[in-house]
Amino acid sequence: MSEQESSDVEMLVRKSHERIKNYFRNDFEYDRLPVPRSNEFLRQHISEELSLCVLYVDLIGSTQMSSKLSPDILSFIIRSFCQEMAYIIEHYGGYVLKFVGDAAIGYFLAGDKPGLVAEKTTECGTSMIAVLENAINPVLKKEGYPELKVKITAGYGKAIVILYSSDKSKAHIDIIGLLLNLAAKMQSVTKPNQIVIGEQIYNRLNSKLKTLFQRVDTDTTGWNYKIIDGETYSVYACSPKVF
Repeated sequence: MSEQESSDVEMLVRKSHERIKNYFRNDFEYDRLPVPRSNEFLRQHISEELSLCVLYVDLIGSTQMSSKLSPDILSFIIRSFCQEMAYIIEHYGGYVLKFVGDAAIGYFLAGDKPGLVAEKTTECGTSMIAVLENAINPVLKKEGYPELKVKITAGYGKAIVILYSSDKSKAHIDIIGLLLNLAAKMQSVTKPNQIVIGEQIYNRLNSKLKTLFQRVDTDTTGWNYKIIDGETYSVYACSPKVF
């Protein structure tokens, strides 16, 4: 991680730590709603195919937490977690597609700079783990609540913008495609506080970032998803040491 990248992550951690402390003191109100921003963008591209990176960040153990925490505390923790992840996605130039339970899904438009966007997506995942470990968890621990862990997965490819009715201003809008399916399935081979990326992102990373990732062993993990040519789609894992 370069000096500039490290400084950037430290800034994200500092701001997140202050917000999390304020959540407990003053029930902090978020200054923007990220999903409507994504919806507004997608409504300008209905039925179009977009090249992008998609990123899933999934909270581990929320089911177990639901049996130990009151509903208001659990919803507080999940709301805070998801919004903090949304801040990071937007910081790296991405859009927040939606929140699904205890997970946030973001996407980054590749355009004519897929390599740069692949790197930004990877850096976004690293920053998420840094914020979790150095901003969110210390406050939760101090307040007597369990520390959080995540699984982060990301892929690169094409997705289609789908509108689920003829009403362009109000109908539900989403993106679909093999890219999203693969990124979701990667969760099955991702360890706590680990980032797993598909080969289409990995191949576009610079040599320095590639050294942080190791190819996932399909023999031991059972990963066996194939693309059109019949070859197994390779995935690569990284457990970042951010500080």
